[in-house]
Amino acid sequence: MNFDVVNKGWLLEKLSNENSMMDFIKFIDSLLEPNFSVSALNLTRQELNQWKIEGLIKSNDSELREWVRVNFFDFIWLKMVDIMRQSKIPFTAIDKIKKEFFDISDDDLKQLLSNSFKQLKDKMPKNEVINSVEKEVASQYYPPAVIALFKRYFPPFNLFIFGLMIERSPINILVNAEGETICLIPKILHQTVMNEKLLAFLSKPFVGVPMHTLLDEFYENPKIKSPEQQQVCNLTKLETKVLGLLRKENIKEIKIRFNQQLRGEIIIEHVNYVNPDIVIKNVNEILERGKYSTIKIVQEDGHIKIIEETVREKIKN
Repeated sequence: MNFDVVNKGWLLEKLSNENSMMDFIKFIDSLLEPNFSVSALNLTRQELNQWKIEGLIKSNDSELREWVRVNFFDFIWLKMVDIMRQSKIPFTAIDKIKKEFFDISDDDLKQLLSNSFKQLKDKMPKNEVINSVEKEVASQYYPPAVIALFKRYFPPFNLFIFGLMIERSPINILVNAEGETICLIPKILHQTVMNEKLLAFLSKPFVGVPMHTLLDEFYENPKIKSPEQQQVCNLTKLETKVLGLLRKENIKEIKIRFNQQLRGEIIIEHVNYVNPDIVIKNVNEILERGKYSTIKIVQEDGHIKIIEETVREKIKN
């Protein structure tokens, strides 16, 4: 599978200095905590235990029930499995995809780190962390602790999901009954080269998994609670309240994406509206009724962005 959709520049920026690295690790740690109930996926106990037998779920419980909690990435993976099973993709094929997503050898990981750094090092600010990494890349030596760290925090699936959280562009994974996959990115579809491998894949039946829509679970699924939305989307408490209010008022096309500071941003894609001013007027009225005076609306890159505005007065000496 091609993981080029991962925003490696964003990842390296987070690892470029000690402060941003620690904030980033803290955020990932929160996503790796088992805080998300599988009951939100509407899976039966029979399905859960069958998936465990087939090796698709990691759990130490002897029997899985609906109240079992998993981490964020496993939640997204189970949603993906559910879509594939609804389309009758065999367990053997899903297991093959699971290995592709979650397993990475030490050599492949070293190559991924080296390639990513070499591609982006000229764009990175010089500092002690980057200088240390550059020496390790040059010597091709990565301490075992570094390898273990990346395997825990950044298996291919986690990196792929981070890419989705940042870009929020439509991405579909095409899957066939043999467990073969193709990553389809509509915005660069015109650049697709029709080779023998792609033609062979398209000659067989396949199903598409719209990966970008899986993240929508966290602000569309009524079983996902506000604290869970706030945790995953990295919103402030006030922004989380506004998100709930917009959902209640049935505002359409709400999305959340991450900026370079790893802050969640609530955006409304007004592509389905002839006049975006109508949407802005409706949202403004909702905010006024809720007395959210610090929440502001701006238009940016064809979107309506809703942000919490904080004002800090500068104290003169």
